[in-house]
Parts: sequence; C-alpha cells; structure tokens
Amino acid sequence: MFVFNAQPVRNFAKFECSNILFMPTLTFDYRSVKGKAYLQARLLYHIEDNDKRYSIYAPTKIHVSKSFWSEYRTGKQFRDVEKSNLKKDIDGQTQDLRFHVLNEFDNTPSDTIDKEWFTKTVCEYYNPPQPKATEIIPHSLLGYWDFYINLRKHELTTASLKKWNVIKHKLGRFQKAEGRIFEIKDVNENFTKLFVEYCKSENYSQNTISKEIRFIKTVCRHARMKGVEVSPEIDALKVKNEKVTKIYLSFDELKKLRELDDLPDYLDNARDWLIISCYTGQRVSDFMRFTPDMIREVKSAVLLDVTQVKTGKTVSIPVLPEVTEILDKRDGDFPRPISDQRYNEYIKEVCKRAKINKKIKGRLATNLNKDNKGETKMRNVIGEYPKWKLVTSHIGRRSFATNYYGKISTSYLKNITGHGTEQMLLAYIGKSSKDTALEAYELLLNAKQ
Repeated sequence: MFVFNAQPVRNFAKFECSNILFMPTLTFDYRSVKGKAYLQARLLYHIEDNDKRYSIYAPTKIHVSKSFWSEYRTGKQFRDVEKSNLKKDIDGQTQDLRFHVLNEFDNTPSDTIDKEWFTKTVCEYYNPPQPKATEIIPHSLLGYWDFYINLRKHELTTASLKKWNVIKHKLGRFQKAEGRIFEIKDVNENFTKLFVEYCKSENYSQNTISKEIRFIKTVCRHARMKGVEVSPEIDALKVKNEKVTKIYLSFDELKKLRELDDLPDYLDNARDWLIISCYTGQRVSDFMRFTPDMIREVKSAVLLDVTQVKTGKTVSIPVLPEVTEILDKRDGDFPRPISDQRYNEYIKEVCKRAKINKKIKGRLATNLNKDNKGETKMRNVIGEYPKWKLVTSHIGRRSFATNYYGKISTSYLKNITGHGTEQMLLAYIGKSSKDTALEAYELLLNAKQ
C-alpha cells in the first residue's frame, strides 16, 4: 500500500485551437426542484488570454424524473426493462448532443462563445438547418462512414482512424457477401443478425462484433442528426459481450521477472519496460515516452507527470521503489524506447524465461490460413495456453489496476490509469458488483476489529 500527493487532475485535454488552451467538456445536470424536468447541458471551457474557466448552461429536450437521474448518474446497470431502455435512449441523446456541441465549439472563434451561442447551438441540434445546396449528405452506410470520418479527422488519432477503417473494410466485405449495398436506414435488427452471422463465419470474436456494432450505431446516430432517415430500431441494437479472462501479472510473477538474470541486452531492456509498465499503469504509447525530466519531488513523494496520448489527460504517477531500482541501475535514465511490435515479441520471451507458463483460458492471435497461401487471416482464437503466450503490451496497465485495486483509493487508482469512471475501471479489471460487495463486507468486518 502506498500514499502519494498527486495534484488534482483537471478534466480537460490539451489541444491548440485559436486561443483556447483546453478541450471543452459537456456534462448534463438536473437543476429543477420539480419531480420531472428537462436536463440542462453544461459547457466547461478555458481561454488562455484571461486564464479563466467558464461554465455556461443551456436547456435540452432530455426529459427525465429526478429520481431516475439520481440513479443514472451513478452508472447503475438497470434490470428493469423500462429503465434499461430509457438509459439507452439517454445514452444516445447525450452522446449525439455532446458530439454536436464540441464539434461546433472546435469550429467557432473563442471570442464569440457565450451563453447565447451555446443556447443557439443546442437548439440547432434539435432543429438542424437545412444542408447547404453544395453539401451532399450520403445515405449509404459506407458513403456516410467516409463522410463521418472526414468530419472527425481533426480529432481522431492515427490508432483510432485505423480502427474506423478496419471496420469500414469489413463492412465492404460484408456487403459483397450479401450482394447488396446497405443504406443507413437498413441498419436494423435484421442487419445486425446478418452482420453477426457473417462475422462468426469469419471467426471473429463475440466481443469484437459487439464493439463494431457500437461503432455502426454511432455513425447512424450522427446521420440522424444530419436529417438522414434511420431505422426506429437503431437505439435498441445490441450484441452481448462475452465474459473473458482478464490476463494480468501478479506480484509473485513480477518478482520472478525482476529476479531474472543473464538476459541478453535486448531482453533486459524489454523486461525493465515491462516492470515499469506494471508499476505505473500506463499504456505502451505513454510509458515508452518516459524521460527523467518528467519526474518531480513533492515533499517526500516522487511523482512522474505524463500527458496520455489516447485521452489527453495529464496524470501524476507515484514513482515506486521497483521503478526507482531500474532508474538507479540505468544511471537515472529509463530503458531504450523500442517499437510496439518488438516490445510485444520480447516480453513474451522474457515471461517464458521466467517460467510464467501456467495454462489459462485466453485468446491468442492465430493465422487461420494454415497453408499460408493468399491473404493472412489473423483471428483471436479461444483456448488453453501457457500464460506467457498471452502477454501483450497491454498487460502492464491491467496488472497495475488489478494488483492495487482495494489497496489504494479507487479515485486515485482511476486517475493514474486514466479511466473516466469507477465503473469503467471495474469493467477493465473484471470486477462485478458481487465482487465489490464481498470486498466491502470484508473491509467492514476488518474495520470493526
């Protein structure tokens, strides 16, 4: 267990646009004394010139009861069908409105942003102006897919853009298999059924299919905002996730890694990065950028400040003894940066040498094109494998979150890993409400002793 004195992390991601320093955030508040009312949208933003943060409100057309909103805000998973459907509807409405407002914000001079502008922007979401004669809105699914990506290209990272294009190409193959072109309005329950069947015939996992349906729904909802006809079934479309084993390295396994000796230089370098990742909880895109000048001392605490590539959040991470040991070994410097591909290869070998070989259930990337002729067909195949084979660059962040969950404040833990909510953190490490209830019970018993 450790304690650290991290500075509060602001919920603003840095970017450069005109003279605005921080990305705005859009949240929703229930501000009425009535039992049922319309939610208020709240826009938070910061302008560099006067170093002030602004908070302005505008009314929405999201009508809910005060009691339901109180439950909704906690991230509760509703079992009641009516409440569950209402939650899905609100999720969709808030996501669409947030995208609309933040997109307009990004394209508006900062000196014209005020309450009047915000109210007008929200109104235009509900009553969109007719498209200009020169603006052609595609109605086909793949045509609108390109239109949507082009609108968002300024905010998508290279990795995100790659994901969007992978799904687009899969949809192209799906259309070819079905022998038809799908319109936005065709995305309904039958489309989902056909898409699931196609993906399973191609050996894609249940969770991959579920994720891609969510991407497709996002595009269709955006099209609805632009006045394109969509299926009335769009908000209810869903493919259930399959429960999978969350692979992580325990403290005992990390000790085995630290005690390895006689490693060649390239594996020693990778092993040190793996240990650093497991004791800092960062993604490979972040920890490979660590440098000594990111470290600062606050009283008796040693912290490392990094701005995460994926989220844009700046987080303060305690520099634990296991990390300090590596820095001392390397004369105060971090290991050499290496490519993601090489890192993934090397850490498997390191874990193999550490005899982390207990067989566990997991997914292993496998080329299903066994004769190796033609196009490579890589899929994640479920099976029982030695644990070292399932180790990837992502294991550091999950190991940190899993090993320190319950040992430090959950709010601190999610700030370090960069998860937006406690619910997201729990899902990431595979904790259910039953698990957390049992842990709370044990903590209460210990507190009485």
